[in-house]
Amino acid sequence: MEICAVLTQVLPTPRGQARLRFAAALASRVKAELIGVGVQAFSPYIASTGAFGYVDAGTVQAIRDEIDTELEEAKHLFHAAVEAAGVTGEWCSAVDDPVEVVSRLSRSADVIVASCRDPADGPAATAYPGDLLVSSGRPVLVLPPDARDLGLETVLVAWKDGREARRALADALPFLKAANKVVVVEVCQADDVTDAAIRTEAVVRHLARHGINAQAQAVKVAHGRVSAQLVDLAHAHGADLIVAGAYAHPRIREWVFGGVTQDLLNGSPIACLMSH
Repeated sequence: MEICAVLTQVLPTPRGQARLRFAAALASRVKAELIGVGVQAFSPYIASTGAFGYVDAGTVQAIRDEIDTELEEAKHLFHAAVEAAGVTGEWCSAVDDPVEVVSRLSRSADVIVASCRDPADGPAATAYPGDLLVSSGRPVLVLPPDARDLGLETVLVAWKDGREARRALADALPFLKAANKVVVVEVCQADDVTDAAIRTEAVVRHLARHGINAQAQAVKVAHGRVSAQLVDLAHAHGADLIVAGAYAHPRIREWVFGGVTQDLLNGSPIACLMSH
């Protein structure tokens, strides 16, 4: 796969502007087009319904005017970022559900750049990466709050022998080819280390066929959460990107009991490229 188009939602907020700068830098690095999406949902009725059930038309109009102003500001930010990065750009805007719009427009993109979930974000204004993973059919590059440009010195592939990890590996090939070092890691139970070593070595051989020099590592699961162990391993290798399959378990189970996908989406300090 070659990355020819990078898509991101543009918001005139500090996090939205940081995400835009990252996406523009990525598009410049891989010589891709940048697609910017300005989108917010218009849901004024709950906010504007008075005690007696009537809708305040003035409040409704004020909410819509505020959305239009923010979308226009996002448009100016996008064009400035495109010019600064020296890339071609395509701007799209809508007043609609952000996840639905971004997912629909991802038909023209190879990767979506999104930000990890912030409690301050609202679903009316933000396309959450977990929702995009399920609905878009595209890999999602999830950024931590303090994300910097992607150096790709080292990429850690979090392997689990299932369809999601295989899909993520295929989607990540352009990033792996650009990296200086690739490590394929499987965190497993103590009695599965030998088999995990065989699996990760097979992945390394597969990457070699694509001209990617990688190393394999099978690691016994430690106490605590696997997601934290993966982040620790990424730090130990100096990785600035984690590649992982998303939602290998039913999504409702991840929501209720937690899981690697949800942990990485909610709090990884390292950028994650995830596929479902």
